[in-house]
Amino acid sequence: MKSKYLLHPIQTAKAAKALFSIRLGMWKFANHGRRRFKDDPRYDLQNVTDGFADQIHRADDDTELLERICAAYSKAVEQQRSAPKAYMATDWWEQVCRQSLGPVTQALLTRDIPALRAMYRNFFRNSCSTGLLAAPFGMAKAYFSGNIKDSHRHFYLSHVLYRYDYWKEQTEARFPLGHLYGPGIGNPFGVRIDGTHIHVGAEYAHYCSHRIDSALAAGPATVAEIGGGYGSMAYYLLRDRPDLTYISFDVPESIALISYYLLSSFPNLKFLLYGEEALTRETLAKVDVALMPVFELAKMPAGSVDATFSSHSMSDLSTDALGEYLKNIDRMTKDDFLCIGKKQASESISDLIAKKHSSFQLVETRTSGWHSHKISGAGVGGAAGLAASTMFEQCFRRQRSHVPPQELVQESKRRAHA
Repeated sequence: MKSKYLLHPIQTAKAAKALFSIRLGMWKFANHGRRRFKDDPRYDLQNVTDGFADQIHRADDDTELLERICAAYSKAVEQQRSAPKAYMATDWWEQVCRQSLGPVTQALLTRDIPALRAMYRNFFRNSCSTGLLAAPFGMAKAYFSGNIKDSHRHFYLSHVLYRYDYWKEQTEARFPLGHLYGPGIGNPFGVRIDGTHIHVGAEYAHYCSHRIDSALAAGPATVAEIGGGYGSMAYYLLRDRPDLTYISFDVPESIALISYYLLSSFPNLKFLLYGEEALTRETLAKVDVALMPVFELAKMPAGSVDATFSSHSMSDLSTDALGEYLKNIDRMTKDDFLCIGKKQASESISDLIAKKHSSFQLVETRTSGWHSHKISGAGVGGAAGLAASTMFEQCFRRQRSHVPPQELVQESKRRAHA
């Protein structure tokens, strides 16, 4: 009993110290941004207030859509229990599920449609998207209460403008601001500039979509993503490339959310959810979008996708799991494997591919500034902060001599048809 009361003030002091550190970092970043964008007409705090205003998407009756998602989720959770260890959720995701996703998983399993609808229509701002989305520094009350302090508005506006300018630089200013608009699903928060709502993470998601699109040949193409999150990148890719087939592999909770986001955004596309049909070459040829639990990677037909993409999700895999994922990527991918992740994971991926999947060649490695711009790109944090947040973008390309002959024939027919 005595130790309980002794620990309490120590824990309180640690929490207070952490909170002070967060607020100090925000203050430094905000002041840096105020100086950097002093005479910039975009630097208007009202843009933040407008960007955080409620804009819940009032869809038509989506009961059938939600029931479809619940059915696929229940089947995925049941099957996941017997899936190989490599496809099990990481310890981090298990913790997220225990601490934050109880209400949404309960609604999915019990098919509580009203509860699920309420959560999904507001997923940018509630716990059902924990691990994928969060208020700046986790300060939900500070940003979603309807009265954001100026210090918090200065921080967030600086953050977005740095990322927006970085997006323009990385895409060589090919796209107007309006290209960042989203579908408005899930009550997104962000900044509104010149009439365009830039929801959180839009710049990075669009950049990834642009990179994938640039790697693809003209005509119909199939892209697989490992760890698609709630679907922001997929939205831009499907919106801007209508002749695309998109396949996402993720944990069941994220697949349920991306299903809601993309089904609501593209009601005219044909979707395949888990358990509806077998994942075969013939099935994939009939659909525009397939959303699958990650253990279905092992069932993907050989040479069935033109490019595979992963952002961050492979960074936390064990060595054994990483090897299993790469084996599937090698089998199913005809052309490019694009991967963005932490430095150590990127090095591990390069080593494993060189040793076991030599038909892929590393054709490009670049330091990714997205994470560093988010954390210390405004000059806050110094060299140590920059090093800690370093990410790498890698592109591995299949040597044409290693493509199976039957796949070369199919590709030739596809290109001739296009």
